Amino acid sequence: MQQSATNPDNEQNLTRSEQALLEALLNPENRIKSVTDICKVAKVDRATYYRAFAKPEFVALYNKRSVDLVKQSVASVLNTFVREAQRGSFQHGKVVLEMAGLYAEKSDVKLSGSVEVDNPYKGLTTAELKKLIDSG
Repeated sequence: MQQSATNPDNEQNLTRSEQALLEALLNPENRIKSVTDICKVAKVDRATYYRAFAKPEFVALYNKRSVDLVKQSVASVLNTFVREAQRGSFQHGKVVLEMAGLYAEKSDVKLSGSVEVDNPYKGLTTAELKKLIDSG
């Protein structure tokens, strides 16, 4: 099966600089670093960064790899939430119950003022309404 340039799994079309940039971007230690600092880690200039993000295939690969990293962490995060809920944390328990579909926060919405309904058929007789229905 041949991979296309827009296939998010295709890293073969990346330059070495783009590969280094991708690895630096995906490293959790660099999550809050500035563009300049990420470029220093990857040993590329800022122009390379902006050229890479101008390429749809680079963006697609970055997004896919980012989602994959998050998916790898979901189980441990979920286990942590369950453990904290069992220890009595209300916030963690609420999130776990919401995720399980066992709890939904309800809100009471009150309207102040009036609601006006514009009825274009107001004032028509029954015969006129029937005629409208029949003419369809």
